[in-house]
Amino acid sequence: MIDLNLKDNKLVLENIEKLRTKGSINDLPAILDYLISPVHIEIEKALYAFIFDIKDPKAVEPIIAAIQNPKYQSIQKKLIEFCWQSSLKFADHLGLFVDLLIKGDFEIAFEAFTVIENMEENLDPKSKENEMRKLKNAISTVGEDRKGWLHEAFHMIEQAEEKAPN
Repeated sequence: MIDLNLKDNKLVLENIEKLRTKGSINDLPAILDYLISPVHIEIEKALYAFIFDIKDPKAVEPIIAAIQNPKYQSIQKKLIEFCWQSSLKFADHLGLFVDLLIKGDFEIAFEAFTVIENMEENLDPKSKENEMRKLKNAISTVGEDRKGWLHEAFHMIEQAEEKAPN
């Protein structure tokens, strides 16, 4: 496990660099905890670079859990940004991103919309149907600034390929 509380920032940065080659998603909780109240800008940048380099599909669930955890609200936007910038698959969490699009503040909604826009994997037919219904119902309840995104998300989900039945 990485120690981010060392007094020597140079040593911490070296440890983060080692993480980038030999790191484990088991280090994510310590990294996320540091990022909610970063002490040193260079360490913060290095940790975000580490997170944005993650390729392990096992990281999806801890990232989703952090997005949903109020403890990480201050970094929620960055975590959602990671979801659309990474090559990891988040289609199983379409409902979360639709909810964030509908209920999040402007920046969170924008990032959630971008996740939906960048989903390339096939969607579960039942999830597709549920999220389209949710979007359709929400259109009349949101401000003008968000209506276009909801319409667009609806059409993107509608046109997405479906997973084959098991």
